[in-house]
Amino acid sequence: MRKVLLALFMLFGMAARPAAALPVTTSWQFALSLGSTTEGQMFSLFVVKVNDQGKVLETRPLSRNNFIRQIQGRAFSQANPDAEDLFRKYGVKQCTLPEDSAAMGFLTDCSTLDDLWKLRFWEYPLKLQSGQNERVGWSAKKLTPDERQMMLLGGYGMTYLLDLVIGENMFRLLRDMGDPEWVQNYRSGL
Repeated sequence: MRKVLLALFMLFGMAARPAAALPVTTSWQFALSLGSTTEGQMFSLFVVKVNDQGKVLETRPLSRNNFIRQIQGRAFSQANPDAEDLFRKYGVKQCTLPEDSAAMGFLTDCSTLDDLWKLRFWEYPLKLQSGQNERVGWSAKKLTPDERQMMLLGGYGMTYLLDLVIGENMFRLLRDMGDPEWVQNYRSGL
């Protein structure tokens, strides 16, 4: 009986021990959010550290200029250690020069970033200066996308309005925003 109890104790003791944890791999990636910044920018840009399950472990905000430079490989970035032009790699045409002018260098800005507010608002939410024309967004509601639009954004990893869109999903969103058919579908579902 004593041997049986000892064997059961050892068996249950072994089962209660946690299995050896598999090493967790992490990577740095670029990300954006439709959340405003304290400087009045209507979107936020980041470099984020994520684990292999996609959990964000660390975020570092980036200025628009630094974000663009790091993505283009013109400034060091943990998210772009090979200094590739990631806009070109992922086909974000609005943020790259045409192939035949690649020797000229890089664009200094990414016009698609100017349209990010349109995903969230149906009209420009900040006060316009005298003489400026009203600007129209793409959102179906005044301050937030409708359910159908959130489902579309969910395809890029955005479950909630202020979620981060990370890595390849972010580049896909920026690329798709330059497609008039995608914009039409986002606006009206046609």
